[in-house]
Amino acid sequence: MARKKVILSEVAELAGVGVATVDRLLNERGNVKPETALKIIRAARQLGLQRILPATYHKGLRLEVILARPYLPLIKRMNQAFMQLAPSLDRSVTIQRSLLKDDKAEHIAERIRATTCNAVIIYAQEDPAIIGAVGAITAAGIPVITVISDLPTSARFAYAGIDHYAAGRTAGYFMAKFARQPGRVIALCYDLGIRGHADRIRGLTDAMNVHGAGLKLAERLEGRDDSEISERLLVDALKRHRDIVGVYNAGAPNDAVELALRKSALQQQPIFIGHELTPQSCKMLQEGTMTLAIDQNPQQQARLAVDILLHHFGYAEHPEFKTPYSATIDFTLHGPENVGKTSDRTAS
Repeated sequence: MARKKVILSEVAELAGVGVATVDRLLNERGNVKPETALKIIRAARQLGLQRILPATYHKGLRLEVILARPYLPLIKRMNQAFMQLAPSLDRSVTIQRSLLKDDKAEHIAERIRATTCNAVIIYAQEDPAIIGAVGAITAAGIPVITVISDLPTSARFAYAGIDHYAAGRTAGYFMAKFARQPGRVIALCYDLGIRGHADRIRGLTDAMNVHGAGLKLAERLEGRDDSEISERLLVDALKRHRDIVGVYNAGAPNDAVELALRKSALQQQPIFIGHELTPQSCKMLQEGTMTLAIDQNPQQQARLAVDILLHHFGYAEHPEFKTPYSATIDFTLHGPENVGKTSDRTAS
């Protein structure tokens, strides 16, 4: 009994309220304002006391998901993941999806600052305007979760995505094991301002240095996930380097790699390792154009991002979550022998 009073007093002190208020909330006797209840639950969690906010205090939780360029296969899948997740949530929780036509930093930053929701989930590049916008709404009490690629230099609350450096190292490892002879590898990405892409290429290079036995990175191409630009850059690079044994696409336009390889005069088909399981990558794997696809499981990212926020706001209990939140999603590898079992899921 004495220990219980100590715990209540610790929670009360950390939350800045009276012990009686903590007692009323934790024992669900009512008469506690929702904002005060949330402070108490957060304090209780910080001290290791896992509790769910009583249903009485569920006044509605609105989460905004901000995604740019929804026509890209991965962004389309992420958008669908949040759409499919929404009906499974408590009726007091709503997901608002804001889809931006372009990914200009100032447009994403403007959307972040304009939010009227309780929390924001974003995928964005590490740009000063975006970092500033995240800091501004965080200071106003609105937590930000990053998906797909992280913004660790920002005030973001948590990251719900894969370890991109490990994904790049995986690509480098298999590039080394599949290569029949020493040579050079071309890496394509959106641009190195996307931390996830920069980490992937760094991982690729590090793994090839360890396992490569003569594999070297020839060039890093920044195609901004534009198929035409990426194809042109690749075609030119393949002309400059006649010893290319592999192509690694850290970004979206796998179609650009396929077209560029068709136009190349290389004597041997290079190893092609890319990302995301889409209808196109499934077809390329089955046809032998693509060697390996590394998928980052957007459905799991969406679920983790929402679960972190439900836990943070006291709507759900996840004993495995510790603050500060630190969790990553496992990526999966797909080749021609297992892609047939999964390709139907990506056809939408």
